[in-house]
Amino acid sequence: MWQDLGMKNTHTKQNVRDEFFAPVASALQRSEFSYKCPKYTDRLYLESGVGRSIKNVISGREWIQHVLMKLGIKITVSNSFAVFKSSRRLNFLSGIAKDVRTQADKLISQGGDPLSQYSELSGFAIYASDGHTHKASAHEQEIYGKKRPVTHIYSLNLRMQTLIPLVLAEPGANRKKEHELTALKRIGVQALRMGEKTGTKVIHVYDPAIVDYTQWYKWKKGSGVYILTLEKSNSALITVGINDWDRDDTRNIGVICDELVGPSNGHIMRRVTYQDPLTGKTFRFITNELTIPPGLIAFLYKLRWNVEKTFDEIKNKFFERKAWGNSNGAKIQQANFIALAYNLMRILETKLKRDEGIIDHAVAAKRKKRLKKEKEETIVAGRRANALVLAWHRSSQRSLQFIRWLRYCIENSTSWGPAIKLLRPLMAEYLH
Repeated sequence: MWQDLGMKNTHTKQNVRDEFFAPVASALQRSEFSYKCPKYTDRLYLESGVGRSIKNVISGREWIQHVLMKLGIKITVSNSFAVFKSSRRLNFLSGIAKDVRTQADKLISQGGDPLSQYSELSGFAIYASDGHTHKASAHEQEIYGKKRPVTHIYSLNLRMQTLIPLVLAEPGANRKKEHELTALKRIGVQALRMGEKTGTKVIHVYDPAIVDYTQWYKWKKGSGVYILTLEKSNSALITVGINDWDRDDTRNIGVICDELVGPSNGHIMRRVTYQDPLTGKTFRFITNELTIPPGLIAFLYKLRWNVEKTFDEIKNKFFERKAWGNSNGAKIQQANFIALAYNLMRILETKLKRDEGIIDHAVAAKRKKRLKKEKEETIVAGRRANALVLAWHRSSQRSLQFIRWLRYCIENSTSWGPAIKLLRPLMAEYLH
């Protein structure tokens, strides 16, 4: 049941809506692209886009009708389409989203980085990156006789669990879609550094679509960007050396081999062979990072699943399943709004834990039960559980009960005190 963490409010909060959008208000004061537009102000544009991201609506017209009737906000269909074509609004939104993400990282880092306990990861920024696909918009132009889905590549900061829109995959005149690796090459290595400080090494944990060993070498040599992925089944890598590892370190449970490998005429990389203690399935991880313990390499790839869970949350809890428009500007704005809404939610839940002692006990109990079951199954199979997996206690999703509460409180500008009373029992257990 409910457990008070013993924390107190650090300042007086008026209502949930104002508190949720407070980071946006702060970012607005610093924006270099803000502009006075009386018909559709920048603040209204931001709040409308975030609201649409987390509200279950089927179309843009449904959202416009909702805000007119429920919130009294005067947005028109023409205004909505006009901003999708505005480069100023896009630059403005991108800056606000980046500012809010920085605020989130700073707040969450004050005790919310579970990877900080591993000294071997000091100096590394770690991201799970992948493409997420929406259905085409109603107005999408056909390519080779068919409306093609929209793919945007996102990166999830595995330390802070904040979301960053990285690049839109853009179909060309002679192709149905752009390969994710092509899109990453197009934006350049500085974008892949994610704005991290000079001297920080950046790891992108990606699925095997990222495989291009020569490109990895260029990213690493020039800018300290590293890749971790699964080896492809048709890989022709040759073993050129064997690394030793600490077999007494329980974090390395499951590691079978740690090798130096490479193609017949290419660059040296590392292959970690790992047997999952739970399923007994064997994985071979490939990376151009040579120093991190092999058990941690396997664990970081396991954490890549967090970005998939984030995409599931966007699809099945935010109900973002379709592109908002057919222009690249509309698609990029949508990705930025999704990330902005996600990071605002991360800030709010961090404040709720810090100031009100509220954590999602229902989700935590479910995760604890699952880990216990997996440990028992591992023992029955005659294997030892990995210490890294057993020690991981962070949820990768917010519960739908929390998101419903947030929608209600934003729409009704619910005062902070009554809103907290509504939330506490929802976070104690699932509704029956």
